[in-house]
Amino acid sequence: MKPFLFEIGVEELPARFIQPAKEGLLKLIDESLATAHIEHGAITIYGTPRRIVLLIDAVAETQKDVVTVKYGPPAARAFDAQGKPQPAATGFAKSQGVDVSELKIAKKDTNELVCVEKLEKGKNSLEVLPELLAGLVPRIPFPKKMRWGLGEFEFARPIQWLVCLLGESVIPLTVAGIRSGNTSRGHRFLAKGPVSITHPSQYVEELKAAYVVVNEEERLATMTEGIREIEGRAKGKAVTDEALIQEILYITEYPYALMGRFEAEYLDLPRAVLVNVMKGHQRYIPLEGPDGALLAAFIFFANTIPGDPEQVIRGNEKVLRARLADARFFFEEDRKVKLETLHDRLSAVVFHERLGNLKEKSERIKQIALFIGRSMGVDSQALIRASILLKADLLTHMVGEFPELQGVMGRMYALTQGEEKEIALSIEEHYYPVGTSGALPGSDLGTVMALSDKMDSLTAFFSVGITPTGNLDPFALRRQALGIIKIVVNRGLHIPLQELISVAYNALRANGKLALETVQQTLTDFISTRFKFSMIEEGHNQEFVNSVLPAASSDIYDGFMRLRALETQKSIEDFVRLMIGFKRVYNITKSLADTTEIDTGLLAEGEEQDLFQLYSTTKTPFLSAMNAREYEAALAILVGYKETIDRYFDKVFVMVEDERVRANRLALLTKIKDLFLTYGDFSKIRVEEISRASV
Repeated sequence: MKPFLFEIGVEELPARFIQPAKEGLLKLIDESLATAHIEHGAITIYGTPRRIVLLIDAVAETQKDVVTVKYGPPAARAFDAQGKPQPAATGFAKSQGVDVSELKIAKKDTNELVCVEKLEKGKNSLEVLPELLAGLVPRIPFPKKMRWGLGEFEFARPIQWLVCLLGESVIPLTVAGIRSGNTSRGHRFLAKGPVSITHPSQYVEELKAAYVVVNEEERLATMTEGIREIEGRAKGKAVTDEALIQEILYITEYPYALMGRFEAEYLDLPRAVLVNVMKGHQRYIPLEGPDGALLAAFIFFANTIPGDPEQVIRGNEKVLRARLADARFFFEEDRKVKLETLHDRLSAVVFHERLGNLKEKSERIKQIALFIGRSMGVDSQALIRASILLKADLLTHMVGEFPELQGVMGRMYALTQGEEKEIALSIEEHYYPVGTSGALPGSDLGTVMALSDKMDSLTAFFSVGITPTGNLDPFALRRQALGIIKIVVNRGLHIPLQELISVAYNALRANGKLALETVQQTLTDFISTRFKFSMIEEGHNQEFVNSVLPAASSDIYDGFMRLRALETQKSIEDFVRLMIGFKRVYNITKSLADTTEIDTGLLAEGEEQDLFQLYSTTKTPFLSAMNAREYEAALAILVGYKETIDRYFDKVFVMVEDERVRANRLALLTKIKDLFLTYGDFSKIRVEEISRASV
């Protein structure tokens, strides 16, 4: 086995493209090598703005030999009683290109079949890898791809060079007109000429000598060291977050930390504005003092070793000063205009060409909010006022220039204009959660407005047939559905989903709306699917999640409560036995409905009398527990069925010839099946899976 290197050199990649590309490449190469039967060691993927790098500790020099088995006709038809081949055997042997004497008999499932075993000798990896790699490159995932020149090849950015080595041997391949070799490129400004890669094991160090720190951990350590050194000099602390650090990591190949300053008078601007200007637009890292207040200083990274650091610092200070001056002007101008006045101007802002303007959206949000607010006991006047102000800051100068501050500026302006604190806070919170792990609304009013805004968007788009397809979700509908789920579960809200969709649907005035029933069905399925994926990602048992989806499609939090109760079952053995018993009941009765009354006079066997007695005495307590949402108690009642169901099937034959007895027994089992299905669709639970789960 030999070490392997594949470097794709490109024009500068956007920072946000690199991590998804690395993850996609790791999956692609692992699957491709497995399919090609090429054994390999540990895989490492690196990314910088100008390159995506695949390093493998060891790759086999030849494919594994593979024995394939081709099955033919049944042995009884292929050979007679004396073992002489029949036409079926000779025909199969001919089709496989072998002599009939090479045929074997093997058992497949429960059948004895004629088969032939073929040994496929593995090829040299140098023969296999060129085609494998050339086919892999265009499949690397990027948010967007482009074509260049006159070619049809698509990639995130034009490919400039390729390095491909197995040990010291160049693997010859061509991608987008670029031939592979052993020549890489170092830092765009600091390196002197091309970089010859002698061996994959030397790649990282040879690039480092050319001022490219390929190893992200090492690059991050350099950044961290620079931040710590400046923190000491400034007697402050860097205000960082993971997204900002990762972005800086992926826009630099040789990070060099510097500190700049700005006029203290700009500290009068709101902290959120200052932080956003520095982080969002300039990728600067703010500094704060021991008291938590921002300092008039910032950290930034040059992607080079500056010849004159002071000149670089002055240049960045000048850029930031201009941005801060703009922010101050916007802030002062915005405060001269009431949010309520801006609300009236929202009619000129299109939400979507088929779904009206933002003022109409605000009106729809109000109607949905009044529906949700009633169940939460939120003051209707506060809901109406919040609906008016909710989207107004989108027309402010500040949000127009810095869209990331939507909601934040609305809260600030509302407070300065004398609005109640809870109403002002709801303007910011109605956008929550921002991202999959973002904060959730903390106030009741903010919770109602967040749910209403998201439900309006979902229902409106689904009503005109605009839904996510594949990886395309331009209106972030998956994220909004997930936001609803997270909020509802976090706050423990029981909201009838079908009725909520109906309210949102009726609030929408749009031409060509789909029928309400269609929208309810498609949107419910969509939200249920997001619920399923969300719960599985959080570590909940997939079998249990599938079983509570019918409940979640009516009431998201109710489905979550049932799921949580399922996972409190202490005895795996008892629960598995219960599920085995239920499956036996379900398989016999799944196509039957509970329409027949039980004739107790036909219950001849003691075990079926016991089962009927158990059903009769537990039905009411079970349904009472379900109505009270006491799901652990309801499950305990169901678990209590296991012994009686086991004895029933051990002693009672259901499908007897006597039609009346058979129908009576099926009727009892149908009632028990329906009782279980009242809790969840236990038919979705595979016994072999829950026996491996922690319940």
